[in-house]
Amino acid sequence: MTVQPWDNKKTNDETRKKLLKDRVLDLTLPPHNLNRIQISHMINRSVSTVHRVQRELVQEGKLQTTETGHLIRAAQPKLLRRFLDISKTDFLSIPSISRWKNSMDRDGVKNVPYIIVNFWKVCQTIDVHPDAFLLDIEEVIPLIEKFKVAFKSGKVVYIKKRQIDDPLKQSQASPEHYIESIRSFIKRNGKEIPEGELKVKRKQNKLYAQIRLNDNERMQGIKHFATFSNDLKTLFIIHNEIGPRSDTLFTMRPKFEKHTRTFEGIKCDWYKAYIYEKKQSQPYEKYILTPNARLIVSKLLPGKQIHHYTNIKKAKDEYNQKLRDFFAIIGKISGDPFEQAKYQKGTQEYYLVNDPTHAIRHSCIHWLMRITGNRTEEVSSLFWEQSDTLKIYARQQFEDMLEDDTCAMCKPDLNDQNYRRFCTLKHAIIYYNTNEEQRVKLREEKKWV
Repeated sequence: MTVQPWDNKKTNDETRKKLLKDRVLDLTLPPHNLNRIQISHMINRSVSTVHRVQRELVQEGKLQTTETGHLIRAAQPKLLRRFLDISKTDFLSIPSISRWKNSMDRDGVKNVPYIIVNFWKVCQTIDVHPDAFLLDIEEVIPLIEKFKVAFKSGKVVYIKKRQIDDPLKQSQASPEHYIESIRSFIKRNGKEIPEGELKVKRKQNKLYAQIRLNDNERMQGIKHFATFSNDLKTLFIIHNEIGPRSDTLFTMRPKFEKHTRTFEGIKCDWYKAYIYEKKQSQPYEKYILTPNARLIVSKLLPGKQIHHYTNIKKAKDEYNQKLRDFFAIIGKISGDPFEQAKYQKGTQEYYLVNDPTHAIRHSCIHWLMRITGNRTEEVSSLFWEQSDTLKIYARQQFEDMLEDDTCAMCKPDLNDQNYRRFCTLKHAIIYYNTNEEQRVKLREEKKWV
């Protein structure tokens, strides 16, 4: 078997580490565009090691991420091609642009082409010369407002077509990266920006992020969907268990691997799979822990869809409507479509009506936080490249803080059976592999209560 350069014991540790990191970078970017699992096989390392190395590369500026923390891979060649296209025009020859670019290069600013392309888009979209942004701030602000209007309506030059086709999502998107390119251009050309001006922050709707089902509602949902079909029941159970995006839920072909270990004398089973999220161009580890979900997964055929629908669009529509019906049954929204249409944007009710599948994703994340003892970093790695996205979910409500010292396995709160919490994932796994009689006996043996 050929020894990889980074596995050669005759090479010092620092060199081996650099060789490994360079190879991960090469395999991550085009033309390879490999995902973590593929890279791990290529370099003979674990997926978690690949994840760690990629994070280091991001910190070093050798890999870039989007605003939401997703690695930029396949999109990078298009970006560079766009930058090369701009290079063929007079844009980079404009003294203020040349001065700006040289300043960024000199200071080692990350992803200079990305920043320049964004500013070029701004100028093209509102048809102004770059130097217009070097005038007094009172004259610059109207230009930026004009661009924001164009952005919200999907009229930015070279903006992705799918964004234009979805006016609602486009209107909710943030032009932050464009505004930051303007700020950079102005400041590196020696102009002052008054405090508080030209700042755009992404709005995180705390109400949306706090949407969740409690344990009893989740069981009600299983019974509700079971009355319609086994497919709908399967979709609801798996959706709540691993929280995939809607497209992924209906198109994934998972291969679940069964794991068995003994904890505290209890034989425990769970399943693991890597689920590829197309939107993020990345596979994520997913775990099947609860009894209902384990039973479903044990019957699934590896590499096959988890349902029998042939028309995915109709399947999504049916599932979404059944979710709305269920949310109405448990009192989260009205069952009257006319009342549903009146919900204001920014409310939980609006979100439950307009994006019911993503509401289940939110709920799944809250459940995972509860059963892992609020392990933010670990739960985040199941959904995103960076843990920052999960911070809003980690903010506990006042009632949650009152239950911080409880664990349904070793220190149960008999007054709160709706939101079962666990001090560790291991205790959650034990709980989901036992009945109440076994739990009582184990608590007595271990003197947990």
